[in-house]
Amino acid sequence: SKNSSNKPLKIPLHPAPCTLKKMKLPAEIFLALRYLKPKRTFVSIITLLSILGPTLGVAILLIVSSVMAGFDRDIREGIMSMQAHLTAYPVLSESFAKPLEIVEQLKKHGLKSTPVIEGNALIQIRKQILPKVIRGIVPDLEKEVTSIQRNYFHPGHILKEGEVILGARLAMMTGLREGDEFLIHSPARLTKNIVWKEDGGVEMRDSEELYLPEEVRVAGFYSMGVADYDDNVLVMHLDQAAELMGLDWGSASSIQIAVPDPMQMNTLTEKLKQEFPLCQFVTWQEKNKLLFGTLQVEKNLMTFLMTFIVLVASFCIATTLITVVVQKTREIGVLKAVGMPGFAIARIFLLQGAIIGVLGTGLGVTLGLTVMALRDRIASLLSTIMGHEIFPAELYHLMKIPALTTPTDLLLIISLSLSICILAALIPAIYAAALQPAKALQEDN
Repeated sequence: SKNSSNKPLKIPLHPAPCTLKKMKLPAEIFLALRYLKPKRTFVSIITLLSILGPTLGVAILLIVSSVMAGFDRDIREGIMSMQAHLTAYPVLSESFAKPLEIVEQLKKHGLKSTPVIEGNALIQIRKQILPKVIRGIVPDLEKEVTSIQRNYFHPGHILKEGEVILGARLAMMTGLREGDEFLIHSPARLTKNIVWKEDGGVEMRDSEELYLPEEVRVAGFYSMGVADYDDNVLVMHLDQAAELMGLDWGSASSIQIAVPDPMQMNTLTEKLKQEFPLCQFVTWQEKNKLLFGTLQVEKNLMTFLMTFIVLVASFCIATTLITVVVQKTREIGVLKAVGMPGFAIARIFLLQGAIIGVLGTGLGVTLGLTVMALRDRIASLLSTIMGHEIFPAELYHLMKIPALTTPTDLLLIISLSLSICILAALIPAIYAAALQPAKALQEDN
């Protein structure tokens, strides 16, 4: 025993791993996490429901915003693929007599352009008659202005007289195949012998000319991705369109122009109006002003309405935290009695709201992006279950559900969700900070 009492103690310089103490969290974060997790169970049902609110709200808001942004992008791209950036129309007549001269003048300004003839017609496939739109083009010039020929199923095909290119959807609906022939009737030629009198009566003028419809052959198909074009527009050579519409060969109903910057062309348009006083210039925005205006209003309205889903989730968070404050009234009284300031008490519940917001927002963003990635499969499954198409192209103008998630929209949704969740925790935090220690310790709960 003497040896043991006199023997110096050896203290290890490095403690064993099992003796290392865990890193301590700040009191506010520790209590915030503890209040979110009950003592007897692994997870709180109330906490899960609180997280589920912002999760669903953020997911739905992200899905709606992405779909509306995709609508705007896809329809814009489809229109700009079929239409030129700028279109010139004659002011004093129905058509340009010498459009190629204007094309050469525009070329001197560094602008690519092409003459076009557009008009209504009736196509006859056996006993079936359908109203459609005829578009006459000059293939060599058209490919420099629009993307029609790049969307051919046979991109290298040169369109000739007597041939037409159909939209793939129109061919599917009518059963036309490559090489099939059908008739095209011109309303302009059909009504050529009808004369309106000054008194409002109608007179049929005798004509020695015999009306015959145009017989054309299907040379190929195209797909622009926009149902309005793929269902209704037939592309043919300019000279044949002129004959069909009763115009002189070499004439055109409009001249379509491609500009360097289609988003900024006000200055260029004004300059062209001064140099070509006999032409009326219409931009692609002006042609489709109503459509894009409607899409923007729908996007803003849907985003505004979907924000209320996140607001409803915030009420769920506020209710949960108020319940926690009531349950922890005595503990709050003890904390204040030992000297914890009211601002620190408030931070506990603000941190709870922030934690719920971060978890709910993260899960909501993940869920929303997953749904967007699998949107076509989900739509196909829902169509099979419901027994009808849930995204008809005739109604929505597009072939498939669009989606465009921009970083700006994503950051805006995340910021909005986190802000609402933290603000939802503000009232419970203020209530907890205002509790008097003496009254809080007298509570029975």
